[in-house]
Amino acid sequence: MQNLLRFFTRNGPFFTWLVLAVLSLLLFVQRNPYQRSVWFGSANRVSGEVYAWSNSVSGYFGLRAINEDLLVRLGKLEEENLLLRQQVRNHIDLDSALLAPVPYRFVVAHVVQNSIIQAENYLTIDKGTEDGIQVGMGVADHNGIVGQVAKTSNHFSLVISVLNPLLQTSSCLKNSESIGSLVWDGANPLYARLNNVPRNVPFEIGDTVITTGFSNAFPRGVPVGRIYEEVPAADNNFLSFRVELFTHFDRINNVHVITNTNPCPF
Repeated sequence: MQNLLRFFTRNGPFFTWLVLAVLSLLLFVQRNPYQRSVWFGSANRVSGEVYAWSNSVSGYFGLRAINEDLLVRLGKLEEENLLLRQQVRNHIDLDSALLAPVPYRFVVAHVVQNSIIQAENYLTIDKGTEDGIQVGMGVADHNGIVGQVAKTSNHFSLVISVLNPLLQTSSCLKNSESIGSLVWDGANPLYARLNNVPRNVPFEIGDTVITTGFSNAFPRGVPVGRIYEEVPAADNNFLSFRVELFTHFDRINNVHVITNTNPCPF
């Protein structure tokens, strides 16, 4: 122990310089969007591997909670599967329905890095171009939308989070065809704003907000959140709401990337 203390005392100036250099580099990259983009583009494999290793260590201690969550989700999926099959039998031949082409497929990925307290938040997932991931694809978890793929490498992807004011998602009330725009106001990671909803759309506090399906990123019906309260709108011809998000961004572990097998060419 004394030898270790003597080692750090003797090399104190070097370690002080090393810590300050690392902190300076982190601050420089974090506060400059261009340099941050360059860092991800040139070193994302290295940073992704570091994030993945760190996440695997911390994730090990949360396996019990994850397994319990998976059992609950499997139970709900089985219930929905049985209900769907009953409904299909009442309308069309079940075998024909199951053989119909699927417009969307899902690629399961693990979140290896996530931020929720920055002005512009991003996630890193452990799937990339070799797994079929492309820029612009939507990302969700079992609760609701998470974000959209912004950059990719062979084995990792950077996802712009819903908790990022640069991302706007086409959304609407569940029982409405009217389009609104969901965007984070930077205030609270539990809420976002739904803007530009036509004033004649009927609503109640607690109504569910979903994606509209008017983009290649998300199909219609992906859960977003519920109306928490009406807030003042910038234009009196429209409504704005504070939406309580279904996704718990502080404890995201697994997500699925939504692959559109028949994207709109426009």
